[in-house]
Amino acid sequence: MSSRAERLTALRGWLQERGLSGFYLPRTDEFGSEYLPANAERAAWLTGFTGSAAVVVVLTEKAAVFSDGRYTVQLAAEVDPELFERRHLVEEPPSAWIAARVQPKARIGYDPMLMRRAEIARLRSALEPVQGELVALDTNPLDEVWIDRPGPPKAPVSLQDELYAGEPSAAKRGRIGGEVAEKGADALFVTAADSIAWLLNIRGRDIPFNPLCLSHLLLETDGRCRWFVDPDKLPTGFRLDNAVAVEPPSALAAALADQKGRRVFVDTTLVHEGYLLKLEAAGARLVTGDDPIVRAKARKNAREIDGAIAAQLRDGAAVSRFLAWVDAQPVGSIDELAAAERLLAYRQADPLFRGESFPAISAYGPNASLPHYRCSPETNRPLSGGALYLIDSGGQYQDATTDITRTVAVGAVPDEMKTHFTLVLKGHIAIDQALFPRGTTGAQIDALARLALWRHGLDFDHGTGHGIGAYLCVHEGPARISKAGNVPLEPGMILSNEPGFYKSGAYGIRIENLLLVEEKPAPVGAERAILGFRTLTLCPIDRRLIQLPLLSIDEIAWIDAYHARVLTSLRPLLSGPEAAWLEMNCARLGPA
Repeated sequence: MSSRAERLTALRGWLQERGLSGFYLPRTDEFGSEYLPANAERAAWLTGFTGSAAVVVVLTEKAAVFSDGRYTVQLAAEVDPELFERRHLVEEPPSAWIAARVQPKARIGYDPMLMRRAEIARLRSALEPVQGELVALDTNPLDEVWIDRPGPPKAPVSLQDELYAGEPSAAKRGRIGGEVAEKGADALFVTAADSIAWLLNIRGRDIPFNPLCLSHLLLETDGRCRWFVDPDKLPTGFRLDNAVAVEPPSALAAALADQKGRRVFVDTTLVHEGYLLKLEAAGARLVTGDDPIVRAKARKNAREIDGAIAAQLRDGAAVSRFLAWVDAQPVGSIDELAAAERLLAYRQADPLFRGESFPAISAYGPNASLPHYRCSPETNRPLSGGALYLIDSGGQYQDATTDITRTVAVGAVPDEMKTHFTLVLKGHIAIDQALFPRGTTGAQIDALARLALWRHGLDFDHGTGHGIGAYLCVHEGPARISKAGNVPLEPGMILSNEPGFYKSGAYGIRIENLLLVEEKPAPVGAERAILGFRTLTLCPIDRRLIQLPLLSIDEIAWIDAYHARVLTSLRPLLSGPEAAWLEMNCARLGPA
C-alpha cells in the first residue's frame, strides 16, 4: 500500500465497516513521547507530515492535518492538499473543525491509549451541539491497515552511573514514594519514559535523540517498584537492586487489574486515558495531581550540575571549532547539509558524546525564517553570502544534554539584519541578568526577552526558553520561559534562553544559551530570597552583527564579560587557527 490515497481509502473502509463517521489521531505514542519510534509514526505514515506537532482528523468525505505556526511551510511541502486540508492547530482547533463538518449524531473514533482525559473532554464538548458521540476503540485502526508497520523498538538499556546521576535509584524511589504517600495514595503509575529513566538511573535507545527506554512502572510508597519492560532490552548481566521487580510488558494488564481497592496516583496530563480506564475498570481509586518525579527531575543535583558545566565546556569548544571552520570557508563553498555534518563530526570526537539531542536546524537566508526548519536535499541552500546563517543544535553526552543556537553573518550583510540581531541580543541579556523572588514563573519574566523588540513593533511567536534534562530530553518540563509558563522557577533547574526574530521569506535570528537557576546574594534591605541565572553555554556571539549605539553601557559590559569568560574557558581546548579565531571573536566591544 504505497500511496497516501490508498492508505486514506483503507482507513475509511475500516471506519465504515464499524459504523464510524471519523477518526481522531494525535501524533504521539502511548508513552506521550515527543520523538517517536518508527512503529508509532502513524500520522507520518498516513499523511506524509513529519513535524513534531500534529493532529490528523479523517471524516467520511474530508480529512485534515493540524499543526502550529512552526510548521506552516512544512505542511505545505509534505501534505497533499487533494487528500488533506492543512490547518492551524491553534487558530482552528480540530474539535471545532470536526463539529462544523460532521452530520448530526456522528460517531468519531479515537484511540484512548493516545489521548489525555482533558483532550477527550474538549472534543466531547465540541460534539455536543450536533449530538455527536466519541467512541473509544479497542485497537488503533492505523495499526490494522498499516500492513508493513515496523515492530516495537528493542534497543538495549544501560545503567546511568551514579558518577553522573548523583543519587542512587533507591534513594530517589524512597523519596518519591514518600511524596506519593503524602498525597494519600498507595502507588504511583508512570508511563513517561524520561521519568522512568531518571527514577531507575537507566538510559535506552528506543527513540531518536532522547536516551530513553519505553516501558511502564508502578512505584509503591516504600520505594519498591514493578518495572514492565521487554526483557530483550536488558543486556546479559544487567542488574538493578532487589526492590525493583522486572516484569515483561505482558504482565502490565494483570498488574493494573490487581489495583482493586487501592489508591493509585496518576498525572492525567501525562498518563493517557486508556490506562485510566483500565485502572477504573479494575476498581482502583484514582488520585490525581502533578507527578512528583517531574519536578524532582527538573531540579538538578550537584553532580548533574557539575556534569552540565563540564559538557557545556566541551560542547562550546566543538561549536566554536565549527564556527571558525565556517568563517574560514570561501563564501558559497558549503551548504546547510555539509555544515550540519561538519558540526556533528566535531561533537563526535568527544568520548562522552552519545548522539544529537535533536535534528540540527542548519538554516541559511530565507530558510532561517522558519524557526523549526529541517534541512533536506530539496531545501538545502549554499551559504552564498550577504545573509545570515542560523545553527541550532545540541548533543547528548553521558554527563549532560546541550542545546545552543548561534546566528552568524556570511559575508557583508545589510544593517537591518544587524539591527534586529542587536534587539534580539538585548532581550537575551535581559533574561540572563534577571533577578526575581522565589515563586516567580517563566511567564512573569518572558516579557524581558521581548521588550526591545516590542519597542520596534516586533516580536517572535515561540517561547523564550524550555527546560532541559540531564542526559535526558532536550525539552523537559515542568518549567519554561514563555507566555504560558506557569510553573515557578526553582534552583537547580536548567532552561534555555533563546529569543529570536524572523522576517518571513528573508532571514531568521536566534541566540540561545542554557541557564542554571540558582540563589543570588540578597540585596541590602531585601525582604525575600532572590534567584537568578548562571550562564552555562560558552561560545562567542557574532560581534560583526552588533550595533553598539543600540546597546546600553551595562549591556556592552555584559557582552565583554561573557566573551572574557568564554575566552578564558575555551582557549585551553583550542589551538592554531581555531585559537586565533576565538581570540578575535572574544575581543572587547567597550573601551579597554
